[in-house]
Amino acid sequence: MRRDGLRVVLAGASGALGGELVRVLGELSFPLAELYPFATDRSVGADVDVADDSIPVEASAPSLQGYDLLFVCTPRAAALDLVRDALRAELPCIDCSGALVRSVDVPLGLAGRSPAAELVGAPVIAAPAGPSLAWGRLLAALDDIASVVGVRGTVVQTASAAGRDGIDALSEETLALLAGQEPAEPKVFATGVAFDCLPSGASGVRADGGDEAVEAETGAVVSRLLGRDVPVALSVVQVPAFIGEGSQLYIEFADAVDPARVSETLDKVPGLRVLPVEAAGLPGPTTRDASGEDDVLVGAVRSDPTSPRGLRLWAVADPVRLAATNAVKLAEARLRRH
Repeated sequence: MRRDGLRVVLAGASGALGGELVRVLGELSFPLAELYPFATDRSVGADVDVADDSIPVEASAPSLQGYDLLFVCTPRAAALDLVRDALRAELPCIDCSGALVRSVDVPLGLAGRSPAAELVGAPVIAAPAGPSLAWGRLLAALDDIASVVGVRGTVVQTASAAGRDGIDALSEETLALLAGQEPAEPKVFATGVAFDCLPSGASGVRADGGDEAVEAETGAVVSRLLGRDVPVALSVVQVPAFIGEGSQLYIEFADAVDPARVSETLDKVPGLRVLPVEAAGLPGPTTRDASGEDDVLVGAVRSDPTSPRGLRLWAVADPVRLAATNAVKLAEARLRRH
């Protein structure tokens, strides 16, 4: 901690995103004087580690007066009240819940992409979450190559989309089935997810509106980042894996594009990395390859045989890591610290 640093509040500190954000704060040497992490009552007794300091997770929010920044990493249902509290306290807020990404009154933050003038001094910044962050980063870069006029895709979503509770739920179900036992009644997902693939809408996280919310949110984020309405058709498939997120994308452009040129250009964009077949050992990177990565990994960039102006590709990301890194970089931009 630094005496001349910032006093920061972290809501949702015990969740997967909150924990990853703490790690990123340390890795990026964010200038902290104090960190106040809090979560729900069930997190009492937990700690978060920043540099050489171990900080207990509190069960309630502090008075926000006198703090410099609030990160909101809670589920959406709890996020809006926290944002309102921050506005009343005139405390800058980075909302990582996804609750505000469709609000045109709130700047949408994609680090390295959103105009700095919109971020500096903004009371609240909405940070994309889930597939909308990876899709937004990738499609914004593709739009620089040739104008994107439409997107179709399938998101392969793993248990980590529901945070630590989702990972624990899949683990418990898997162990029960391997032992020949009946799994407990699902509490995180709408139905069992072990050893099964479930279509869009069947496995949504109950507390956050499910997969339909993911579909609508991703389309809204893409259109906001590109600055115009772009048709987006997205489906979600829940798979019995623990980490990462994959997307098979079909992109329609205003003009024909060369897959080789697209691959070469994307590989030079910060935050993206194209893995050739030889490097991945497969036609494209796997969700496990993306674990802990700050980049969206891209592979299998090919022409779309159904469209003369189309392109298809496979992309994987660690959505929790992406969201944490994006949030900290947005905070740096908001506070003019680089």
